[in-house]
Amino acid sequence: MKRRDEPKKRRDEDRRDDEVEQSLRAIYQVENGDLPDLTKLERKRSHRWIWLTLGVSAVFLVLAAAAWTGFLYFQGLSGFVNEKLDLAIEGPEQITVGQEVTYFINYRNPLNEPLSNVELRINFPNDFSATKNLPEPSGAGLWRLGALAAEQSGTVTVRGKFTGALGTLSAVQAMAAYRSSGAAKDMQAIAAKNVTYSQSVLEGWIQVPEKAVPGDHIALLYHVKNTGRDTMEGLEARVGLPDGFTPDDKNLGQAKLEGRTYKLPLAPLAAASSTEISVVGVFASGFGGDAKVVGQTGILGQDGNFSMMQKSEAAFPVLAGDLSLKLVVNGSDQATRSLGFGDQLQTAIGFENTADEPLKNVKIQLAVETVALDQGQEVLDKFQLVDLAAAAKASSSTLEGRRLVWDAKAKSEFKEIAPHGLGELETLLAISPNATGTRPMAVRLTVIADMEVGKIKRSVQMAPMVFKLRSDARFSSQARFYTEEGAPIGSGPLPPKVGEPTTYRIVWSVDKKIHALKDMEAVAVLPRNARFVSLATSTAGALAYDADKREVKWALNRLPANVNGAEVEFDVELTPTLADDGRFAQLLGEATFQAQDEDINEPLMQSSKALTTDLQNDETAKGKGVVRKDVK
Repeated sequence: MKRRDEPKKRRDEDRRDDEVEQSLRAIYQVENGDLPDLTKLERKRSHRWIWLTLGVSAVFLVLAAAAWTGFLYFQGLSGFVNEKLDLAIEGPEQITVGQEVTYFINYRNPLNEPLSNVELRINFPNDFSATKNLPEPSGAGLWRLGALAAEQSGTVTVRGKFTGALGTLSAVQAMAAYRSSGAAKDMQAIAAKNVTYSQSVLEGWIQVPEKAVPGDHIALLYHVKNTGRDTMEGLEARVGLPDGFTPDDKNLGQAKLEGRTYKLPLAPLAAASSTEISVVGVFASGFGGDAKVVGQTGILGQDGNFSMMQKSEAAFPVLAGDLSLKLVVNGSDQATRSLGFGDQLQTAIGFENTADEPLKNVKIQLAVETVALDQGQEVLDKFQLVDLAAAAKASSSTLEGRRLVWDAKAKSEFKEIAPHGLGELETLLAISPNATGTRPMAVRLTVIADMEVGKIKRSVQMAPMVFKLRSDARFSSQARFYTEEGAPIGSGPLPPKVGEPTTYRIVWSVDKKIHALKDMEAVAVLPRNARFVSLATSTAGALAYDADKREVKWALNRLPANVNGAEVEFDVELTPTLADDGRFAQLLGEATFQAQDEDINEPLMQSSKALTTDLQNDETAKGKGVVRKDVK
């Protein structure tokens, strides 16, 4: 059977070969009917294969990335990745200052393996005072939690009070450090919560009169109440006084008056209790219009900054008075200035009847007081810096205690001043040239007037003028050839000779009794025929010489209040020229001295005249300063 089928099989194969040949001819046959020699054809590349290859590669990469993402995701669920401690802070964002609040710092290990060396540090603002911690910290703001098991969680509870200023924007921050299994270094997690000091447990209000008249004593009352559940300690009340208002010194007590601010420390204020701050005083003559009072209560921080926890305001009108007064000193009505010991005050008091009727039996007084600046202008009766007896004699006034008085006995026109009548009183006040104490002091001038308006007696007073006294420091520049005992400290010919060098000792000194000085500096320039030799001795500071500028400079950072002086000595060599013959030759140019008065924050500037060979302060060398030629 098999043999019979073989011819048929061959016939079928021959037929398929013919069909393939016809198909190839249809594809490759050229125009003359011949087939090309396919063995000699070059292979031609197709760009479509390149793009196809790139496309397949991209698809492969996408599929690979997806596969790895899925792998990592499922591995993450098993704890191999996402090694991060969960940390969160629960607590209020809006703070009531002075009221106790609680914060919960929650932590959790989300992994299926333990974490080691876990430490939690919680940072609160500086004004936060903790009252309870659970658990107790291991150190200041630090909790050492040790190891956390897989998926273990916990909470640190912190309770306390904020005492900062209203409106403060701050934050509570928690930071955890830990190490996961197999890690080479610690990892961190951080959480924060912003907080705003929006309210306070303190309430306040100000009580003022419906109206005021200059000269009338009035009381400004500032009420403060603690609405919280705990006692408030360390509080300070501040009352901003209106312009023209002067508080009575007798009512200051523990309070201090700094500028226009009345400051008073408060006793501990129990829960639901209140206190009252009273400021009694008068409005100065000539003041009128709206008066504004501002009360503030807060806490002084360790840095001395005031954190306001409550603020109240009130205003009331001040009516015009009957007698207008004006005080001008040395051509200015500026209320606060500085003076030096030995200065003079040319004082003029202007007055005018602003009422529509006569003022009778007018009496005007000028109170001159020495006050201590370090105690809120406390009166120092035992330190009198002005000779008022001499001032009273020169100004045709009488003296009553520490007041110069002009009344109807001294000035007949004071018996009755007609409406719109005016005038002026003058006097000269001389400040003592020497300090009588060691405290920061000032001279305070206050003008007071008494009068009768119809059958009513009235009194008006001006806002005081305060003249702060600068340090009594005195800078001295001297030249010597001999000591006070007569021992020579110079060398060379005396009197000096033309062409021959003579060495002199220059002595710079600063002496004082009051105030601390800082940033002290003395400078002078040497003439061309003088040469800086060397430093001789110094009690403080540093002496330097700049050869290019020919400038000698003595610098001292600070001279404390309890140190009364400092001195430096240096030698200068002078070689006179023919131009110096027959006269005193210059040794050192004018010396300028400057420093900052620490107690009143005022600059000091002095100068000392140029030094010559005329040694007036050297008794032994006196009269031997004229330069002469060397006679051969």
